[in-house]
Amino acid sequence: MIRQVSKLSLLLLGTAVISSCGNSSKKAQGADSTMTKTETTSTVSPPKENAPASTEFKAVPDSAILGKNSEALVKVTAAKNISLQDAEGKSTGSELTLNLSITNKSKLDNKIFFSVQSSDARLELDNSTSIPSSGSTGTSNPEPESTGQAEWKFNLPAGTQPKKLNFFLDGTRVSVNLEKK
Repeated sequence: MIRQVSKLSLLLLGTAVISSCGNSSKKAQGADSTMTKTETTSTVSPPKENAPASTEFKAVPDSAILGKNSEALVKVTAAKNISLQDAEGKSTGSELTLNLSITNKSKLDNKIFFSVQSSDARLELDNSTSIPSSGSTGTSNPEPESTGQAEWKFNLPAGTQPKKLNFFLDGTRVSVNLEKK
């Protein structure tokens, strides 16, 4: 009989434990419903374009005065070098594009006309060679007291960087250094 009472008490004790565990899980669920939720947002960077590598340059000094009467002011407003590659990814050189602002400083009554030609300019490379321009667009012969915009392009051999740009006009020569930004 003592054995049966012991079994019965153990059974009742087990039932009480199970019911108390069930109540605690219900309490925990109720506690979860009162908790505040925090949201985490993450920003995904846009995919990079499959664009060729480019390097910005600055001219030091950024302008040059040319001509025997100092009538031409040439200012380098932008310089960008874009790497060129073949279909297999091998470097074939690069293309340097210079944006220029060319000002005719002569007075209207003097009427001095000139033309700063890209074919007369030379780009000196870091291997001490000089190359001519491969083409130009824009106005390189502004009227007196006016300014024109021009764009000059130079094709650089593989493995070289621009170092200096030499301008020539009316027997004068002025150089500006090109440095990476």
